[in-house]
Amino acid sequence: MRLIVEGPDDPDEKERAIEALGAQPGWKVRAAQPHDRLRVADGCVALVVDALAYGQRRTTVAAVRDQVVRLFTRPPVAFRIREAKLVRIEGERGTTLVQVVRRPPPGCGRLRRWLWRHSEALGAANTGHALTVRLDPEEDAEQLKARVKTQWADLTQGGAAFDDGLYDLRLPLGPRARPRPETGRTSSPRRGTPRFRQVALALLVVSVLLVCAWALASRPSPWRFLALLGPLVFFGPVGYWISSNEPRPRLLRLAWGAFVVGGFTWVSYEWLVNSPGGLGAQAWGMFQVLLILEIGVGCWHAFARSWLSRHLLLLLPVLLAPLPFVLPWVGSFLHTAYLEEVLGIPESAVHIAFYWRYFVAFQPVAVTFAIALFYVSLYGWAKYCNLHVSHSAMLNMVFPLLVVLAGLGVAEKTLEKVQAAGERTYEAAIRGEQPPGYFGINGRLMCVRPVEPGKPIAAQPGPPPTKRPVLVFPREGDDLWVWDPSPGRGHQSTDHAVRMRAEDVSLYPATGTSCP
Repeated sequence: MRLIVEGPDDPDEKERAIEALGAQPGWKVRAAQPHDRLRVADGCVALVVDALAYGQRRTTVAAVRDQVVRLFTRPPVAFRIREAKLVRIEGERGTTLVQVVRRPPPGCGRLRRWLWRHSEALGAANTGHALTVRLDPEEDAEQLKARVKTQWADLTQGGAAFDDGLYDLRLPLGPRARPRPETGRTSSPRRGTPRFRQVALALLVVSVLLVCAWALASRPSPWRFLALLGPLVFFGPVGYWISSNEPRPRLLRLAWGAFVVGGFTWVSYEWLVNSPGGLGAQAWGMFQVLLILEIGVGCWHAFARSWLSRHLLLLLPVLLAPLPFVLPWVGSFLHTAYLEEVLGIPESAVHIAFYWRYFVAFQPVAVTFAIALFYVSLYGWAKYCNLHVSHSAMLNMVFPLLVVLAGLGVAEKTLEKVQAAGERTYEAAIRGEQPPGYFGINGRLMCVRPVEPGKPIAAQPGPPPTKRPVLVFPREGDDLWVWDPSPGRGHQSTDHAVRMRAEDVSLYPATGTSCP
């Protein structure tokens, strides 16, 4: 952005304005010079500000103006914006990179020369010397390299001539570069024809490869392998197009074509085989892929050029350090909700391996983290559209609130899943079936018998469940807690928990719906 700010010709005011504007990262402030051709009223002075801005161009002018107005407001500076203009930074057009490579040693055999040529095309003979030269639309690769060799003394430092006996020039891998027309020249309609032809051919190749992948994935007949002829046909043309900026070994061109065409066909085939059938399912899968890309790009915009990215190496250990303590706490909380809130059994009375506390907590923590990244990506896109300048207060309040609400929503859904898992467990026990486990909590139907026949078993609440199988979990401590599926225990699932002394009873595997 190029801004012209104007204010009174007062040294103090001018110094405050330069200090406020120059403190912004990437901004340069200077006094107006005669070559700027700015007419300033008597008693006033103009400053030229080159403000580095990022993001969407359409909102950049308004965002930078709001930022300057805010800088001139706190503390007040008697300057105003006179002009704001967007200046686009464009790269140099019509250039290419030329690399210096070693020639094969003189007198080497045919096989060694063949290997040297192929290794040189792969970049193994580079000397680490490269030049950027301008392209000429009338030159091919050999003419371009001949021109660079002729002008080598003028293009390089030192003024030495190019040693054509020891070195050669090579262009980087890529399609043939066509120089763009310079700004101000009128381009004929014929210039758009080759570009349109390339796009049309690319769409044709992609369509044919998708059809071949679909034929391989959907047809069980052995004739489906004839669809491989399509990718094989395109190995040569695609490899030639990839390396068309200069002559290269035919074997490497086929290898590059096979890598691109074969890779695209294989990815399409795997997508069609492993994804669910139906147009709706395919559309949903594509939507998920696009959503992941949107989240990734949005997070890049959010973290790029921010305080967090500049201090990431310091903050990353601080952010990861609580995980070994948070994950087992969350896991213990979910195990407690499963045992105590659904089955009425204390969590401390059941033996659970320590690593299961990490596994049970990984899913809700990962989902919360993914939702937080989604909201962070929305903030990144808002930052890309420069809304973080004009609506910074709202964004700083709304996005943290959304992250907190997402965490609460995930906690509620996770507890509902825990409730459903507990209900499946005791419903299976009521039917006399072995219940499914829940992240290290594996209950089994067992029969309870006294260690000493005829001796009563102390149970809380009584009577002891000896007539039918009960649900038993691995014991931790001196007490044995079981879940009795007898309907006479009560209407609430927590009323069926029974505590007994482990030394008074023995357990036997249940073989039916009753115990002998």
